[in-house]
Amino acid sequence: MVHVCQKSMKPYPQEQAFFVSSSVVAGRLLTVMQIAKEISLAAKNAKAIAERAGEKANSFKPITDFIDEMGRETIKLVEEINDQALSVSRSAVEELRCSDACDRFAQAAELLGDHKRANSLHEQVEHIKQDAQSQQKEVRKQANVLLDLLDRIWSCMRASGVISTRSRVEAVSADEYQDSLNVVAETIEKASERIKAIIRDCERTIHLSLK
Repeated sequence: MVHVCQKSMKPYPQEQAFFVSSSVVAGRLLTVMQIAKEISLAAKNAKAIAERAGEKANSFKPITDFIDEMGRETIKLVEEINDQALSVSRSAVEELRCSDACDRFAQAAELLGDHKRANSLHEQVEHIKQDAQSQQKEVRKQANVLLDLLDRIWSCMRASGVISTRSRVEAVSADEYQDSLNVVAETIEKASERIKAIIRDCERTIHLSLK
């Protein structure tokens, strides 16, 4: 844990780590958003194929609805995470400002020595220190919310593996449309694996900044 109010001006690694990690997460999620849109597009293609296949793909049609819902839910979660990442970043910046102000007041009080104004500065240091500690708690709270949202996307993508398998099974009865439906299943499977890799990377980034 990095303490505030050092005797000399130094960077505050943890606060900066939170700021950087939230920015990194927001950037990586732009890719997740794009991949989620690809999943939604794959669902629309699957619906179109199932419609052409008619009764041969009746059992496949409910799967296309689930795939579309999964894509839309992922996009919604990404939007929530982006908002949350912005909140974490703002709180981290505020904490850094409080820490820096605390440091500056402490240095000024030290320079004044026994001067009566030093007491006033020491009081200001304590107030700012309390604000910094409150901001630190808020940053950690918001970071945990961010992790929960990331975990929700991970769970959503984990379910996609089951859907891909079922899609291939149901595609067997679609005769000449089987290959097209298998392509859809493969697209979804690869997309979900890419998203899971990005989510795990984002989670590692946040956990490192919490240490």
